[in-house]
Amino acid sequence: MAQLWLGSRYRLDKRLGSGGNATVWRAWDQKMQRFVAVKVLKESFGASNNSVDRFGREAIIVGGLSSPNIIVVHDQGRKAVVEHRTGPQAPGPDATEPNRPRPSGRTDPETRVFTHEAETVHDAQVTSALGPGPGELRRTDGKVMYLAMELITGRSLAQLVADGAWLPLGHVVGWAIQLCDGLDVAHAGGVLHRDIKPANVMVTSRGVVKVLDFGIARYMEKVSSRAGITLPGSMIGTPAYMSPEQILGGRIDGRADLYSVGCVLHELLTGAPPFGLDHPHSMMQAHLGRTPESVRNTRLEVPDDLATLVLALLAKRPENRPASAAEVRDLLLELSVTPPRNLAPQPWGMPASDPVADDDAQQTQDQPVRLLPEGPEPQPTRAEAPEPRPARASDSLQVMRAEVGRRIREFGKDHPDTLLLREQLAARLGKDGDPLAAITLLRGVISDGGRLRGALTPDTLRARHALAHWTGVAGRPAEAARLLKNLLPDQVQVLGTDDLDTLRIRRERARREGEAGNFVGAVHHLRTLVPDVIRVLGPNDGLVIEVWDELTYWEHRLDGYGVRDQA
Repeated sequence: MAQLWLGSRYRLDKRLGSGGNATVWRAWDQKMQRFVAVKVLKESFGASNNSVDRFGREAIIVGGLSSPNIIVVHDQGRKAVVEHRTGPQAPGPDATEPNRPRPSGRTDPETRVFTHEAETVHDAQVTSALGPGPGELRRTDGKVMYLAMELITGRSLAQLVADGAWLPLGHVVGWAIQLCDGLDVAHAGGVLHRDIKPANVMVTSRGVVKVLDFGIARYMEKVSSRAGITLPGSMIGTPAYMSPEQILGGRIDGRADLYSVGCVLHELLTGAPPFGLDHPHSMMQAHLGRTPESVRNTRLEVPDDLATLVLALLAKRPENRPASAAEVRDLLLELSVTPPRNLAPQPWGMPASDPVADDDAQQTQDQPVRLLPEGPEPQPTRAEAPEPRPARASDSLQVMRAEVGRRIREFGKDHPDTLLLREQLAARLGKDGDPLAAITLLRGVISDGGRLRGALTPDTLRARHALAHWTGVAGRPAEAARLLKNLLPDQVQVLGTDDLDTLRIRRERARREGEAGNFVGAVHHLRTLVPDVIRVLGPNDGLVIEVWDELTYWEHRLDGYGVRDQA
């Protein structure tokens, strides 16, 4: 049978993933008789002898880091050949007789670097600790560089967030403590990561955090900048998690990694990084110029001390962040949130039979009797107990609905915390594809909150903006444009003409006018908006570029109708 070998030592058993920089394989280590994860670096990053030597030095440095929270490097190769062999099955756990010596019969003597045609296999339970990595091994006369590392059973933080349920606060804090432990060891050894993100942090089945791809980003950065490489995936760092100084290309230290830790914590707590997952240019502009919101604006149960620490990590200037990973770890240990003893990932979420799962949009409107059943529920017998299942996005909505019902009963529907949680529930409903339910909830929030908050407060204005937004998403752009038109004078009166939210409302009003067929109105509003956003934000801000793009779009629509001059 055909076999794929790397350096005559590793049998490439299954491809686990691929990306812009490398291909990751599960491989059988013939010498040590164990499975490992092998990351074969993309051909472009190993073009010169200097690159090969640098890669070897970086691998040795990373291999010298000793921490249970940093992936273990077993081996590295700088000029290895991938061999395509035909012959009997190689020894290993998949063989019928693992310890049987190989027959003396000849195998195919042909040795060449190959193109592998099999589909990429993603194994959720046995994931390579080497991070996302290229596409194919391409047919070439050159040789490849690789790292062999421990193979981990577990899940990445990105996979846990993607499940959709709120991650428990204690687990998030416990994972962050271990992440900082790993970073502390690396920084003390002179190694920066440069690409901390949920996909590069795994939690094993025993609850141990492992940081992946240490040193690879450092190597890639030096090689790509030296060689002038501009390839997909060669940008060092991921825009959603990059520090301002890294974006600007300045000198960085360990505090750049800590900024990324703040982004990861924000996503673990709220389901999204601080500035969302937008176009890379927009995200980088946000990291440079926008003030992040507190995680409590999305998830009220987060305690103040944890929310404050996340904002401190996201400070624009490095000197305003905690000084070291050790300091962040100590701050995490002092929080009011206590991590549980077992930090292994669990199938978090509510049972599918929870009665709130069948609520329709009308029942969602402030009806706590529907959100939590009155009186004790009959408990299922052992035989009837539902099987554990993975968490789903609807589970967290059920939890939020139940919490809204509890707070309404205990504190009243116009209590400030209740109003904020009802807004958060509306946002989740809208994002999960039910804008009509979000509209219903927000109308109630505005009505109930007006008595306590007043009509002209930032909180009420925020709820009115959300109502207009989800009205537009629901396919009623003319109504949304009217709501935004009525909101603008109050917004200007309270927050001023140069407030960023005021500018965004003006932009959204123009878009809704255009969607409603009023192309002239859309162009007019955007033309008057352009000089204001340039004056407030500068000509290179992401919002300015987006406004220009939208203006061009609606002008083209006007051209199609021959009425551009009317704008």
